[in-house]
Amino acid sequence: MIKTYSFPSVYEATLQDFALSNDPILNFSKLKYNGSNYLVGLQALNEGVSPHKFINPSPEDIDYKIISQSALVLATQSLQSENKNQKIPKAVLTAGFPYATYLLNKDHAIDFFKEDRVISYFKADDDGIQHAEQISVSIKDVNIIPELVGCDTSIRKGENPIDSNFILISIGYGTCEGAVSTSEGLSARTLFSSHGISYAVNIFTQEVAKNTYLNMRTEHQIDHLFTKGYMFVNRKRKDFINERKNAISLYYNNVISPTIRRYITDSDFELCQKMVLVGGGALYKELVTLFQEEFGEFLTVIVADTPEKCASKGYALYSKLNHSNSNKDGIYSSDDSERVVYLGLDIGNANTSVSIVSTNGKKEEF
Repeated sequence: MIKTYSFPSVYEATLQDFALSNDPILNFSKLKYNGSNYLVGLQALNEGVSPHKFINPSPEDIDYKIISQSALVLATQSLQSENKNQKIPKAVLTAGFPYATYLLNKDHAIDFFKEDRVISYFKADDDGIQHAEQISVSIKDVNIIPELVGCDTSIRKGENPIDSNFILISIGYGTCEGAVSTSEGLSARTLFSSHGISYAVNIFTQEVAKNTYLNMRTEHQIDHLFTKGYMFVNRKRKDFINERKNAISLYYNNVISPTIRRYITDSDFELCQKMVLVGGGALYKELVTLFQEEFGEFLTVIVADTPEKCASKGYALYSKLNHSNSNKDGIYSSDDSERVVYLGLDIGNANTSVSIVSTNGKKEEF
């Protein structure tokens, strides 16, 4: 029912032509914005010198605008393929921010997304010729919600919904957030926001740099090294699994565990039988093991399916469930005769995901 595409949240301005290759996910070689050209995603990581993105940028920052427009191009290309020669429907879009910055950025994000726009980019063909192309994006309605609400929507309204009370922990690159989730929603008293997995990446960088020259790599390039756990030095593979394990252990013991202890009380644990982990950090087995060691005796620790895409899927579901005030068979839907498509956009600090509620009933993952 939901198609989800993900790409690295990095970009870099460039003056070069890349006529021989397109980004394998975004399917363009460069994005044009305000008269300048930018490499984005895997293309930036593979071809760029200093691919980067500011942590938790505001909608007024160029980082947010370039990454979000790249995601909108990706979604529109998918819709063009799905709709063939038909008119591309307008989009109902939901995006979000960490709880700590949600209110600060909400109005700016709505103003940014609600404008119809024409996005320009360059695409390389099989003959090595680069063409300038444009895509028109029309947003019918915009919802901006806290990221944790999007994750909660995905867990409670997704394919394998959980109806009981649970503790929700979202471990992203920039922030780690959590709260007790009930059928009435997230408990405001238990909501917290703290440092994300970047805390562990910084510790990892310091340890690796003691014995290995990192060649002026950016924080996002180090994050990919952190994910792989190895790199090639002088044409030899060098593993850094122990350094990663130690960094994750310090992160958990210094940040995550004390924060949970502060906000989640004994009475909250009485109400919950499960702890659900989402976000890219939930992909690290070392981190999941630490959760299980601390909470496994009285809670079932669950890692959500494709946890790194949980927020964007929840946003897309939120778009569909909250499009209008009319109710049909328990699902909110539009009375408007104009066709719409439901999108969820999660502009993460490490990766960006865009989810599309499919109309053909098939589930696809990318």
